[in-house]
Amino acid sequence: MQFDLDITLMAITAALFVRFVVLMGTLPILEMRSLPPLWRVAMAFCFAASLAPAVKDAVPIGTVDLRWTVLLMEVVRSLVIGAMIGFTINLLFTAVRLAGSVAGMQIGFSIVNSFDPMTMSQVSIISQLYYILTIMLFFTTGAHQILVGAMFQSCVALPPFGTMDASGGAWFLLKEFSTVFSTGVRIAAPVIVVLLLVSASMGVIVKTVPQLNVLVVGFPVKIGVGLITFGMSLVFFKTVTLNMMGGMQDQLAKVLLAMR
Repeated sequence: MQFDLDITLMAITAALFVRFVVLMGTLPILEMRSLPPLWRVAMAFCFAASLAPAVKDAVPIGTVDLRWTVLLMEVVRSLVIGAMIGFTINLLFTAVRLAGSVAGMQIGFSIVNSFDPMTMSQVSIISQLYYILTIMLFFTTGAHQILVGAMFQSCVALPPFGTMDASGGAWFLLKEFSTVFSTGVRIAAPVIVVLLLVSASMGVIVKTVPQLNVLVVGFPVKIGVGLITFGMSLVFFKTVTLNMMGGMQDQLAKVLLAMR
């Protein structure tokens, strides 16, 4: 029995494997410690092996060079491309976590941050709830299919052993990251506005009735009103999150175009 090894196909598969390993490591939905690293590596290899035959046709003939300097540059290039795609996906989840932190601080839950064993860090309760809801919407609406499509588009737009403008992609992500704060504040806006009015009302009441202990009365009122407003604003949260997921495909296409 005779086997023929295609060195070019193996080199392309290895380059895509490095690209997808970085992507799997930076995706927020796969960053939990409960997911074994070997599972992520295996998933990256499956994607690389399945896409390599189709990507081979997009690689210009004669561009695959097996010298160690060229291979090292291709590893660095694949690392950058995978990280760029992962950071673009992370923009949505970063904005959601920021919104949860701001809303939790306004409600008064900043002092009761819980320890998340998955990320080994202190997280806000509201922020973690927003994050879990976003992941559920991410898979329910089929946004994960956009991610798989972006992986293939990255292989076609930026094939292995080609050229890349890393600075263009970095500047694009920097401009997009500036919208994270505004999006987070917009998601938490109902809680912020309502609790601002509650604080102003408590100030008027204290001036009117000085005997009233605002610290004793104010905290339960803010927590109760904040939780009610938070529950009622989940419909608004769903609308904003779905709009951001709808624009994720354009963001991924723009970051790939900026790196060409």
